[in-house]
Amino acid sequence: MKKLYIYFAVVFAAMAMTSCFDDPGTDVFIEVNQVEFNAGNLPNGLTTTQTRTSDTQTDQLQVQVNRVSTDGSAPITLTIGVDPTSTAVNGVHYSLASNSVTIPAGEFVANFPVTILTGNIEPSETPQLKLVIESATGAELSPNYSDLSINIRVVCPSAISVDADVWAATGVSRFGTFTADVKVSPLGNGRYVISDVSAGLYAAFGFGTTQEAIYSDNCNALTFVQARQTEFAISAPAVDPKVGSYDAATKTMVVYWSDPNNAINGTTTLVKK
Repeated sequence: MKKLYIYFAVVFAAMAMTSCFDDPGTDVFIEVNQVEFNAGNLPNGLTTTQTRTSDTQTDQLQVQVNRVSTDGSAPITLTIGVDPTSTAVNGVHYSLASNSVTIPAGEFVANFPVTILTGNIEPSETPQLKLVIESATGAELSPNYSDLSINIRVVCPSAISVDADVWAATGVSRFGTFTADVKVSPLGNGRYVISDVSAGLYAAFGFGTTQEAIYSDNCNALTFVQARQTEFAISAPAVDPKVGSYDAATKTMVVYWSDPNNAINGTTTLVKK
């Protein structure tokens, strides 16, 4: 009898607690009306990379802003400014046609255009533009995502090699000089994989002829990215020089690499056949 009493007491208590809450299907628990940068939650900001083909080139970047609200019946006008900590310079790295954007009634997103002055920017530059939502008519600012860092990057077009090309490679290291025919295959976005960056060094000691390394080309400067298929811990060069080069006139690549486990600092020169 005591057990039944406890059971019914629990049931009645649960019913009483349930009656204290409204139907979750008819009410909204949290109502907000805020605006934010869509990419504001990215830990390193938004990166835009443009391929420069002329000194007068400009590119348009659309920065999305969001309405975070349960009610989209009214328009929201945002005023957007530039944080003084920005390293990007107006008129040199970017330009803004306006400092405001409106999210129309019934819409939840809009785009704020930023013009990237690509032709003015050297690939070695790393300007950062920091935008800030200064005010919003018809909404509050998001406490976390009302600013956005835009990392502006420029690269040169790259057409060093195609899959059908064969390259005569010569590798020099503390083990001597080795030669081999290799492939330099494009991976897109200025990246290439060299089929045997050692130019036959490891093959001379009975290992495989596939010792792949990926390099990135930016205006004929070749930077080690990572090893791919390889039997050894091939990595970025550990000593200077570390950045290689490509000479389009002679169709010659020079790349640097290392194998720290075997104390190798290698230089490989490749000439297209």
